[in-house]
Amino acid sequence: MDEITQVKIQFRKEQWSKLIMECQDSGMTVRTWCKQKSINEASYYYWLKKIRKEACKQRLPVTHVDQKPVEFAKLSFDTRPTQTLGFITIHFPIATVEVKEGTSKETLETVLLALKSIC
Repeated sequence: MDEITQVKIQFRKEQWSKLIMECQDSGMTVRTWCKQKSINEASYYYWLKKIRKEACKQRLPVTHVDQKPVEFAKLSFDTRPTQTLGFITIHFPIATVEVKEGTSKETLETVLLALKSIC
């Protein structure tokens, strides 16, 4: 490919990059934006794909032969059963109340009085 053709292609890529950014920043759908700008939607997607492929090629990491292989670490877990705290479950026709160990007497009285008033 001659130098003029390369420059021409690079210029088009830059133009389309700007147009694509403008479209994405507009908040409109691609279809609406293209229609408003009198741009062929297929051309938009063609250049979007082309520019994305080029960007991906530039960002791919270079792998080296002397890289260390991936290593996995062994994790250990405590499999002993945990101590469960005591609790009480009270079933009412319209509600269920669970009272866990450590609940204050005042909280329990308040909840039971509230249930008494609605049951």
